[in-house]
Amino acid sequence: MKELEYCLGITDIADGRAIISALSTAGFRCQGQDQDCSHLLRTLQRVQPQLVIMSLDLPGDVHGTVNTIDQEALAALLLVSRKTVPGIAWDNNRDETPLVMTLPVESNVLLAVVKVLYLEYVRRKRLLEELRSLRSKLQSRTVIERAKGILMKELSLDEQGAYRFLQKKSMDLRLPLRDYADSIITGRVLR
Repeated sequence: MKELEYCLGITDIADGRAIISALSTAGFRCQGQDQDCSHLLRTLQRVQPQLVIMSLDLPGDVHGTVNTIDQEALAALLLVSRKTVPGIAWDNNRDETPLVMTLPVESNVLLAVVKVLYLEYVRRKRLLEELRSLRSKLQSRTVIERAKGILMKELSLDEQGAYRFLQKKSMDLRLPLRDYADSIITGRVLR
């Protein structure tokens, strides 16, 4: 595993030092430490670490911060607390409940959990990128199909002829096929 960069959102200085000490022995680097939710989010967006370790008692909107980190896939997330947390009501849109570890935690346990969270984050981020790509391709395909339908109707072309027409015009105009197809649908282009 490459050198992991992380940020901390922890108010207790001793807890922060203990976590930094444990992770630095494994070669992981702390890229920022904040003591409230809004500053932590700004740091995450600026630094783009692979992991964030955040205390449940961090001042600010903890639930909103957790949901933002999750929805934007900003980093792998490990929540920590000094108290045992029986159950937290998280947003229903979440795929899974975030992991909450009770402090203090042994260094070897922390390292093992961090490595698993990081690997899961990498897998999840790759899947999200594939999903975005597939959605984009599907949207492009839908736009092209609609444009072909318009051309077939207006120019009395068959499906293959309409597609060739789209291809040729997009090449002649040096426009991506989807953009040209979209211009036909919106009526911004002469056929």
